[in-house]
Amino acid sequence: MTIRSQSGLRLAWVFAILWNLIAAPATFLGAVPEIQKGNSIAWAAMFFPFVGASLLIWALHLTLRWRRFGTSQLDIPGEAVALGGPLRGTIAARNLPEDASPHLTLTCINRVVTGTGRDRSVWEKVLWQEEQTVPREGLAQGPTGPTIPVAFQMPSDAPASRSVDPDNKILWRLQASASIPGVDYSERFEIPVVAAPAGRAAVSDAAASPAAASAAAAPDRPLDARVLVEPGPEGGLRFTIPAARNIKAGLTVFLLASLFCGFTGLLFFLVVRGVAPAAFAFVPWILLTAFAGFSLLLVVIVVQVLLRSTIVDATPGGLVVAGRVLGLTLARRIARDEVRDITLSIGMQAGTTPYYDLAVGRTTGPPSRITAMLRNKREAEWLAAEITKALR
Repeated sequence: MTIRSQSGLRLAWVFAILWNLIAAPATFLGAVPEIQKGNSIAWAAMFFPFVGASLLIWALHLTLRWRRFGTSQLDIPGEAVALGGPLRGTIAARNLPEDASPHLTLTCINRVVTGTGRDRSVWEKVLWQEEQTVPREGLAQGPTGPTIPVAFQMPSDAPASRSVDPDNKILWRLQASASIPGVDYSERFEIPVVAAPAGRAAVSDAAASPAAASAAAAPDRPLDARVLVEPGPEGGLRFTIPAARNIKAGLTVFLLASLFCGFTGLLFFLVVRGVAPAAFAFVPWILLTAFAGFSLLLVVIVVQVLLRSTIVDATPGGLVVAGRVLGLTLARRIARDEVRDITLSIGMQAGTTPYYDLAVGRTTGPPSRITAMLRNKREAEWLAAEITKALR
């Protein structure tokens, strides 16, 4: 089966053109004259042409990528991939350099659409994800140049593809990217995944990928792991997950929080002071309260991502989990006989990039979460294995 990549080039140009067709007249006929009259509030409208210029740059970038690499093709055996078995195939792209080291990401996504018309919103929740990097020597030669081998072990406990309800889909997406001088390579493919045949056990294929091989054996500590391990004060081991471990994600949320806080302040000024009441008469206090609440939520997320550290003391007697923010510490204990297992759980999500927490399965009651927010899945697996080992 051959699957063509989904570049989104046409959609990007249509969206960029429509946005600018609306933003340009509003800017030059509305905002600019008001700015020339000295109305400082009109500067807020310059946000729309800025977004329009960004959309045009994005569409141009996708065009340059398409001109260089064309449309990629993923070839897999059969008409679908079964859960619990291997996913194998090859990706062919035009002009892919022989010294490239592509990064592959396989993701199971729950795509939910809510609302209609202007209130329509789309949310993609990551249910499962696995990554691997193909070394340059791992590229194979194809008819049109180097091809990228694809080898993943499919999970047995994830959902199969589902599209019966267009507002609640299950998608399996393979993203292939590589940093290359000039325009980077980046393509994605939607893969049909079906449930494992009845009566067939999950296939053990540790050789299918480096990720599967590392998961089958005891995970090793990643070279870039930042978790500090030291003897605990009550015996056993202390694992310290430091603050500011996801600077990029933290700065992104900080900028978003700043934008919403600034807009909330502008709304408050307009509503309370009565500036331009005719234009903003539709803004009720309940809307202002909603923006303020969402801004506060973003501020809390910023504090969690940049300032929170987590300390886990693992001893044969149980776990002591403490969260520390700005010198304030909140701790809880979990007795050893209450701990059933420790597994990974997707906590924060930025786009389709998951950040992993640890879920402590308990013999009674719901699981207890250890906030880790680790971007590296290998590091999260290693940490779960080490804490489990320290409990014995």
